[in-house]
Amino acid sequence: MKREKIEDYIYVTNVIPSNICDEVINDIEKKDWYPHTWYNSTSNVYVSEETRELDVLSFDTKNHNILVPYVIEAARQYNMEYAYLDTERTNQIMSKFCAIRFNRYSNEQIMRKHYDHIHSIFDGEEKGIPVLSFVGNLNEDYEGGELVFFNGEVKLDLKKGDICMFPSCFMYPHQVYQVTKGKRYSFVTWGY
Repeated sequence: MKREKIEDYIYVTNVIPSNICDEVINDIEKKDWYPHTWYNSTSNVYVSEETRELDVLSFDTKNHNILVPYVIEAARQYNMEYAYLDTERTNQIMSKFCAIRFNRYSNEQIMRKHYDHIHSIFDGEEKGIPVLSFVGNLNEDYEGGELVFFNGEVKLDLKKGDICMFPSCFMYPHQVYQVTKGKRYSFVTWGY
């Protein structure tokens, strides 16, 4: 299949059953959340913005394990759509993904524009480069909170159970617009 536009590599699939989404939200909402931080590779420092920063919940073993089969299925679909299956060297886009991080957006919270060339994933034991970003959406009973690419040229209103995937590089600047009503629950992980 010929792909002519950069947005052709953004792929959304609905693979997480509604009851699983509800189960995960009910469990993670009871946990201790903290403000999102941005890693600065030059100064080796994590900082949080003073306003509108979303809340995050880092590795949660139970819910990570619940979601792993759905992330694997989404990655399989992406690989079948975009990998060059004709040779062993190009038939697999990624082989692993890092721990799932949960994101919670309350009223007026956002994810500022960025791209996913993440320097802080690996701790020295695992080696790799993030090549595929995953954004999973766990609910849709909120307003606002669209996942947006390329300064608003592409806007995705993800549904409950959707996983959006796209290359983890500078060519895919993205952000999440502010939530204006309710809470948006999602998760992220990166394949390498």
